[in-house]
Amino acid sequence: MKKLLLITLIILTSLSGWGQTRFTQGAIEEYTVLLKIGEPNNAKYTWWVTSPNGTTTDLSLFEGNNATIVWDGPIGNYTLSVQVIDGNNCLSKIISQEIEIIEPGDLIFAPALPGTIICSDLEGGFEGSEPGHSQSIFQIIYAGDVNLVSAKITIKNPDGNFVDADGVVLTDQQNPQVSVENTEEDKVIDLAITDTWENNSDANIHFEIILVSVLTSDQVEILADAATDIIRVITILPKPVIEF
Repeated sequence: MKKLLLITLIILTSLSGWGQTRFTQGAIEEYTVLLKIGEPNNAKYTWWVTSPNGTTTDLSLFEGNNATIVWDGPIGNYTLSVQVIDGNNCLSKIISQEIEIIEPGDLIFAPALPGTIICSDLEGGFEGSEPGHSQSIFQIIYAGDVNLVSAKITIKNPDGNFVDADGVVLTDQQNPQVSVENTEEDKVIDLAITDTWENNSDANIHFEIILVSVLTSDQVEILADAATDIIRVITILPKPVIEF
């Protein structure tokens, strides 16, 4: 008598692909299980992590083929596993993926690009610097293992108003954070801040730029540490005054 062997086969994928198994602590990752062989109707999936403290996500809530997991456990190595009972009540083998939760890296302004000191513009918007100068350049650098997607900063002009990188006063002064996108796939974000300003006083005045946070390529928002190098100042010197 011949026996009919029913095989249930599942494959685990993630939005980042199989190669992405190292995540910054706090990363959110979406996974999908593909039922390659078996009856999909009424299939029930079981998800779990070993050791379970690798995530605070309640995986018992996921009985379908999708799960969104927050990798917010202690730094270390974990195993994500999935199994399914398909619509024929056939059990698949367990499939697993090794996960490493890594510590966020240091986040600061690049020491090589400190605060700038520039000359005031002249009356009528004429250039007051020689050579001409209209922007101050800074860099945000990240010492973690993944790339940066964007950063949030605040920019305060000498009048005490929050502005964008082009010097335009923000309408919502209560929410002054400005987002700056990373144009490269790396751990550095370049900032070009407009520093055009006419200083009519006899003292130095300042723009202040503060680094608030960054978003990493594994979708973790890392807050800047106020005790580190996260502030840049643009100092505008007073205009020289001459007379007969």
